[in-house]
Formats: sequence, structure tokens, C-alpha cells
Amino acid sequence: MTKIRLDMGDRAPGIDNGHCEEDKSNKERGSLMATLMRTLLYPRHVELGAQIVEFGGWEMPVQYPTGIIKEHLATRRHAGLFDVSHMGRFSIGGSDAVPFLQQALTNNAAALEPGESQYTILANEEGGAIDDAYLYRFEDERYLLVVNAGNREKDWTHLQELKSVFNDVVMEDLTLNMAMFSLQGPESKTILTQTLGSDALPLPQRNALAVTTYNNSRILIARTGYTGEPLCFELFVTAEQALG
Repeated sequence: MTKIRLDMGDRAPGIDNGHCEEDKSNKERGSLMATLMRTLLYPRHVELGAQIVEFGGWEMPVQYPTGIIKEHLATRRHAGLFDVSHMGRFSIGGSDAVPFLQQALTNNAAALEPGESQYTILANEEGGAIDDAYLYRFEDERYLLVVNAGNREKDWTHLQELKSVFNDVVMEDLTLNMAMFSLQGPESKTILTQTLGSDALPLPQRNALAVTTYNNSRILIARTGYTGEPLCFELFVTAEQALG
């Protein structure tokens, strides 16, 4: 916190100086932090000394004591594990799920086979972008749509409006009931293979999906991610699993 030197001789009566502005800023910041959401692993991030910042309505770790450069190099040379549970996660099913997704998204949802995923855009009626997203088809009859954290409520409202013209679309917001982790880097496959076994991983191609179990718990695995690494995985587990 910046220290403000108070000198009454430099203040005109009735005019707020920096000290009052700082108090106001601190109150606003405190109010904001009180309303922010936290991922399930927030206590662990704090325990590890993470610098916590506001991002998309969440309190998120931006870096650890080792520093961003070391974290970056560790991911590029070995592997990095990211808590991305702040991302919005919507489950979409029902007999009209595919027509609904074709209406809501720019990519061809009908082309997705079980075990495949695709990058896509939520579009408005004019074709403009509302948000970018990823659509996963882990199961035959159900899709998982991952959207940006800061747009989650807006996206949900938009999709609910579109949903009203379809007879059978079932949507559920899984954001608070499902954790999401991103394991990225050249050693990510080795780490998962050693932990889960080679048969548990998706096919060796980007956007491939797999469903496996570990300690009697179901894990959804995707060959997706935004770090630019050729070897990248994203994992989805229930809240109970994440805390177990």
C-alpha cells in the first residue's frame, strides 16, 4: 500500500486528498474481493504463496514465489499444471441438443463424433461474436460447452433465450460442481501415462477425448489447451474428486 504523507497545510477545507481517495479505493477493493468467487483449490494456492488477483469475477493465482519466467520455462521444457476451474462449464443434452447447438454456435456441432471436441464461437443474430468457447462430446447424448469466466452469466442468459424455441434441450451449469485442470507441456503425456496408464489417454491428435477412471472416480480428458504446446491436456473432475 502506498503511504500518503498528510499535511493539513497542503489541503483546502472540504477537498478530499489522496488519503481519502485511497480509503475509498481500499473499501471498493475490499467490497469487490468479498463478492469474488474462488476455485476449489483456492486455499492450496494461498498456501503455496500465490499472488492472488481478480480475473473474470474470480480470485485467481497469477504467479507463485518462483516467478513467471521460471513457471513459463517449466511449462515449455517440462510441464505445468493450471487450475482453470474459473471457466464456465455448461452441460447440454436432450433430443434437440444438436439443432440447438447449430443455432447457437458457429462451428458444425453435428460433425462432432463421441470422443471429439472443437473450438467455436457463440454468435448473436447478426453473426457477431458474443464469446469464444470449446465444445466437447464426451458422451453420445450430452455435450460440454466451456466458456470464458467473465462471460459465463451473459452466455448462460443468451443460451437460455435461444433454448426457449426448442422442445427438448436440457442445460445445466456445472461450473461450481466440476473442477477443470490444464496439464500442458512436453512431459504432460508422460505424467498422465505414469498416473493413469497409456490406455486411459485420448488418441494422439488434437481435440481427441477420453473418459477413464482413477481410484474409482471418473475423469474426462481432452487433448486441448491454449499454451501452444503440441502436448496438452485438460481434465474435468467432480468437485468431490478435486478435493479428495
